[in-house]
Amino acid sequence: MFAVKLSVIVFSFFAGLLMSSTHLSATHYGGPPSFNKANIRNSRGSSILSTTKHSSSSSSSTTQDKYDPYANFLRLHYDEIQEQVAQGGGPYIEVIAKFNSCGDLFLAETNLALSTNYKKLFMARGNPDSLREAIGVVIEENDKLRDHCESSKSSTS
Repeated sequence: MFAVKLSVIVFSFFAGLLMSSTHLSATHYGGPPSFNKANIRNSRGSSILSTTKHSSSSSSSTTQDKYDPYANFLRLHYDEIQEQVAQGGGPYIEVIAKFNSCGDLFLAETNLALSTNYKKLFMARGNPDSLREAIGVVIEENDKLRDHCESSKSSTS
């Protein structure tokens, strides 16, 4: 009986302490809440209206995309991908080739196919979902890439 009352009192004390703390903040990377840790990832000053350097204006991503690295890559680096497709290649195009299981031997063919189909890829401006679909179509329409790559056209695969 005494042990039960003691555990209730201890629990109430810690719950009250936790709720009354004004310096409690989340760590934002999976850890438990912390008491005013001085870390680099301090979220003071952030708001729903704040943006980052490489943010996209598209809001077409779904909850399912949150766990899809390819969809996240396309959304986060849309502008850089568009620029490199226009230039005919670059590291972001290499990543797209790898996501679509195109071997290193087909990197030049991937660069050529994507840059040749620039208008098709970026017809819907700022839309990474449309870009993903269009990349899949370009791969399927290219004889070499269709035979040697595994297109990642949709996130439902």
